[in-house]
Parts: sequence; structure tokens; C-alpha cells
Amino acid sequence: MSRLFGSSSGSVLGTAGSKMSTFAKVTHCIFDMDGLLLDTENLYTQVTQSIAEPYGKTYTWEIKQTIMGLQRDEAAEAIVAALELPLTPAEYVQISTERINRVMEQCQLMPDTEKIYENILRDLLKSYNSPYPWPTRMKVMGTTEQRTCTILVNDLKLPCTVDEFLARFRRDQLLHLGRAPLMQGQTRTPAVSFCAVLAIINISLLSLLYLSNQTKPGAERLVRHLHKHNVPIALATSSGADSVEVKTKNHRELFELFGHKVMGSSDPEVKEGKPAPDIFLVAAARFQDRPAPDQCLVFEDAPNGVTAAIAAGMQAVMVPDPHIEEDQRKHATVVLKSLEDFRPEQFGLPAFT
Repeated sequence: MSRLFGSSSGSVLGTAGSKMSTFAKVTHCIFDMDGLLLDTENLYTQVTQSIAEPYGKTYTWEIKQTIMGLQRDEAAEAIVAALELPLTPAEYVQISTERINRVMEQCQLMPDTEKIYENILRDLLKSYNSPYPWPTRMKVMGTTEQRTCTILVNDLKLPCTVDEFLARFRRDQLLHLGRAPLMQGQTRTPAVSFCAVLAIINISLLSLLYLSNQTKPGAERLVRHLHKHNVPIALATSSGADSVEVKTKNHRELFELFGHKVMGSSDPEVKEGKPAPDIFLVAAARFQDRPAPDQCLVFEDAPNGVTAAIAAGMQAVMVPDPHIEEDQRKHATVVLKSLEDFRPEQFGLPAFT
């Protein structure tokens, strides 16, 4: 059973006892990337829904959580099958890769829209005395404005027509977007207009989240700390080499701290993707001193990744999406709300100072 920890600053998920718990000592660390080090999961959700929307399909949370951690081709096959898309997995990979790459390469200055659109919809729904539950939010992500309003009016049983709700929503967008602050990205390409990015990836203004991939809280601090103290670290991501190159270009110096990188979708030695243990066993074998699996600590956000780590004979620190159910967290060695809550000394690693 996993143990749950957080910091004293209010991020505690739970504890295993009054004393600080310790675990088996490790000497090497292996990190997942998407959703753990880089905040890219929202982008994947948006792009997937933008592909599904023209076919009248919805990329739900129930589908997404079964896909997290899979290698590219496996994920594409699962998405095409689950959504019954009239595409081959190869066609899906081509479309999604083009959209993700173009956004990440061209996104520099983007309005901080996530909270703005969340608030616009919440305020609008409040006027109808209606909540905005998470399943509904997941259902509308990436859909057109018309489709979004149709879902909200029908699913939440609002006392208005779709056209009436759409008109109010568009009015509120105009009122709020003019005041949207900018987030400063780190790409080297010139800034592009917000509308140009929307045209590139063909998704609704409503559902566009902050697309400039940023490091997750605590990620950079932990990676630099381990590197400073000569703890061997490796990256083990289901993404392919081309995808990793694009996604890490804003943080190239940070990712150069990893001794090696295993990129499952393009690495011939990784025969099976997560939840199979292959990727972590390959990562361990490529450390210069070839540590035993039980000497390696894996950091993951996805249930499939945790399952793979445990199957490899390693301990697993899980930093899950808050919507992942409790029964999908139970196999992790420890579950944290954020990497900021990780205590290296519990695993025999140098403590933060």
C-alpha cells in the first residue's frame, strides 16, 4: 500500500504515521517526463479533442486515464479504437504530432487563458444556479464554442437555449480577453498572435489552455539537487526522440543534466511500453555502474508508469493528477501532491539544505 505525504504548507494528502517514514535506500533516480517534469498533459488533451471533434467524438477523462504513460503508437491505437475514429493509428500520429510540434515551436507570448475561461464559464453558469463539475469540463475541452454550449445547456439542463447561452458566452469573452495578462515563454521564435495559434491547431478559443510547456512545481529544484550531489539520474519517457526534442527545447540546459534518456516510442530496446517494465529496466541498464533495479527510484505521474516501475522491481514516487482515483494510486511506494513535497533523505538520498 502506498504512503501519502505532503509538506507542512498545506499540501498534505495523508501520512503513514506520526514519525517520518523511511523506505529502502536507493542510489539512482529515473524520471518520467510528461505530466511529471513538464506540464504537457493539458496540451495533449486539447490536441486529441481537436482531432476527435470533427467526428462528433469526445475525449473523456475515462479514456484519457487509460492512455497516460503509453508509448506513442500504443496510445494512438487506443485512442482511435476508443473514439472509433475513421483514421488509422498512423494517420492519427501524423496529425497529432504536426499540431503539437507547431504549437510548441511557435508559442512564445500566450494569454493566460486557463483561469480566465474557467472563470467566465463558472460565472455564467452561476447566473443559472448551476455548478461546473469536472466531468463536464473534461467533456467540453477542445470542442468548438457551439459544441461546448450545446453540451453545457443539455448536460446541466440550463433554462435557456443553446443560442442564448452562446451569445452570452461570446459577450463575456470580449469583456474579459482584452484584460488577459501575458505569460512570457522561452522559445527563440518570434511571438505569434493568439489567433494564429488557434488557426494552427484548429481548437476553440474557449478551451485553449496555456500551451507553453513549463516545468512542474519542484521539478527543476529536485533535478538540480540530485545532479549537484552526483546522484545518477535518467529520463524514461514514452515519447519519441523527435517529440522530446521539441518539448524540451525551452529547458535544454535542465535536461542536459540527465546522464541518459530512454525515449520509448523510438528506442528499439524498449519492446513493450508501460505498464510493461521494459523502459525502466533499459534505463537502469544504461547507467554506467548498472545498478540493480531495487537501487533505482522512479518518479511518475501515471498509473501505467507506476505499474511499470513496480514490475521492474523498483520503488515508485507518484505525483498523480488530482482526478486519478485512489485505487489507481495504491501500488505506488509513496504518493505526493507535488515534487516540492519529496524528501530525498527518506530514500537515503542527500537532503535539501
